[in-house]
Amino acid sequence: MYFSIAVLVTALLSPTVSALAFDGAVGFGSIATGGTGGTTVTVTTLADSGTGSLRDAVSQSNRIIEFSVSGYIVLDSALSLSSHLTINGQTAPGNGIGIMGAEVSASGKTNIIIRNLRMRQGTLDSDTGHSAFNMGKASNVILDHCSIEYGQWDSIDAVGTVNITVSNSIIALPIGQQFGAHVETGPSTFYRNLWVSAHNRQPLSKDDTQYINNVVYNYQAAYTSGNTAGYFSHDIIGNYFITGPSTSTAKDAFYQMDAQQSVYASGNYLDDNEDGELNGSSYNSVGSATVLSEPWSSDSSSLATLSAVEAVAYVLANSGALPRDELDTFVVSQVKSYGTNGTLYKSQTSTGVSNGGYGTL
Repeated sequence: MYFSIAVLVTALLSPTVSALAFDGAVGFGSIATGGTGGTTVTVTTLADSGTGSLRDAVSQSNRIIEFSVSGYIVLDSALSLSSHLTINGQTAPGNGIGIMGAEVSASGKTNIIIRNLRMRQGTLDSDTGHSAFNMGKASNVILDHCSIEYGQWDSIDAVGTVNITVSNSIIALPIGQQFGAHVETGPSTFYRNLWVSAHNRQPLSKDDTQYINNVVYNYQAAYTSGNTAGYFSHDIIGNYFITGPSTSTAKDAFYQMDAQQSVYASGNYLDDNEDGELNGSSYNSVGSATVLSEPWSSDSSSLATLSAVEAVAYVLANSGALPRDELDTFVVSQVKSYGTNGTLYKSQTSTGVSNGGYGTL
C-alpha cells in the first residue's frame, strides 16, 4: 500500500507534457495554448474597426478568431493583439484573409497562435520604425503557414521574446531596412520557411535556435548570428541557400559566425552558380564558430526529416498562407528561377504585382 501511495503522489507532482498548439505544431512555440477553452469570435467585416471587425475580435483575451469574410483588412493603425489568442485564417472563405498597411503587434503578450494569415505592412504605414509582425517581449508564440511581406523595420521583430516557432511560412520582400527577422532571448525554432530577397537577418539569431529545412533565396546575408551579443547555440540542419542577382558574397549564407557561437551544421546546401537550375552542393562552413558534434537541442535531429533538396520541393509547394495568392505566387516564381530573377525592393509598388503590389485577394 505504501508503494502505491508513493507512486500516486509522484505522478501527481510530476510535470506533464503540454498539449501541442495544434496537430503538427513543432518547436519551442508549440507549447502556446492560444485561446483554447475560450470564446469563438467570428470576423464578419473587412472594416478596420467596429462591430465584427478583427480589431474588435482581438481586443480581449481567451478568444479563438475565425472569419466569415475573405479579402484584405486595410489597417488605419497598428493592430494590437491580446494574450491567449488563436487566429485561424484558414477559416476564411475563398482566397483567404490578409492584413495590409500597418504592423500586427503581439508585443508583451503570451500564448499566441496565428495560422494562415497574410501580414503585409508596406509603405502605406507611415511609421518606418514598425515591423510587419512584432512580438517583442512576448512568450509562447507560434506562426504557421503565414505570409509576411513588405516589413519596414523587420519582417518579424522578436526582441526579448521567449519560446518562438515560425513554421511553413513565407518571409519575403522586406522594404526599408530590408531585414527578415530579429530574435533575442529565445529559444526559437524556424522550420520549413521560405526566405526571399532580404539584405540580412534571415534570421538574426541572438538566442539558441533551431533552423531546420528552410530555403533562403537571393540573400545578401542569410543566417546571421548575434556576433558579439553573447554565447548562443545553433542547430542548422537541412537548409538550402540559393544565391540570386542581389547576392554579392555567396558564403554569407552563414554570417557573423564568430567564436562566441556554437553551431551544429549538417546537411546544408549552397547553390551559387545562378544558372537557372537547382544544382548546388554541400555547404556547412560556419566561420570561426565552435563546431558541435551533435545538435544542442534534443529534438532537432527528429525534426530534420527532409534533405535540403527535398526541403526546396516541399517549401516551394507548401509554405505561406493557403490557398496561395497572387503575391506569394510571384515570390515563389522568383525562387524557381534559381538565380536568374529577383531584387531587393524599397517599395511594394515596384514589384509589378496588382493592387499596388499587395496582390488581389
